[in-house]
Amino acid sequence: MQLSTILTCALALGASAQSTTTYTDSRSGITVSGYQSASYIFGIALPSTPGKDFIGMLVGKGNGWAGVSLAGPMTGGSLLLVAWPNGQNILSSFRKATSYASPAVATGSFSAVPIASGTYVNSTHFVYTFLCKNCITGDSSTFSPTAETAMLGWALSTTAPKTPASATTAFGKHQTQGNYGVSIASTKTDKYDTWAALASSTTPMAFSA
Repeated sequence: MQLSTILTCALALGASAQSTTTYTDSRSGITVSGYQSASYIFGIALPSTPGKDFIGMLVGKGNGWAGVSLAGPMTGGSLLLVAWPNGQNILSSFRKATSYASPAVATGSFSAVPIASGTYVNSTHFVYTFLCKNCITGDSSTFSPTAETAMLGWALSTTAPKTPASATTAFGKHQTQGNYGVSIASTKTDKYDTWAALASSTTPMAFSA
């Protein structure tokens, strides 16, 4: 993914920044559909017949953190995933929020398995591409793959987490956030199995909790 190209496209969206689009990461070759702005990207890819897994790509700015809600508003019981850089490593953590305080770590059978070729840190952004296993839970905490539209939420901060080296760190309040819908049909791809096979829990650049 050429970030300069993506950022140019994002700026061109102007007042329509909450709209969604499809884009490809030039390093991994993975294409996802989702939301992008000048400082944030989150997109997903699904197989032709979705199950409980999806491929996600989350991009944030600088040393801050980026998060996604898998069912719209953050405080509605949604499953959240947050990622941030710690040097050249990227950490991620599943969370759930019941208020606007730092969300608690969420536990369950879900996991984020990084895809090495799409997980990296550069001078301006960090990119975290992952296979989200058992992340479509079949209840109101995540989107439904049989719906026409996946309702998602996003949040961003350019301030680093309290303890960047810890996957259980506390977070300060996000600086910007919103909700958006993604067409499920636009996320489906016959390349899903090939891309999902790239995920490896031994990838050294990313750690999760």
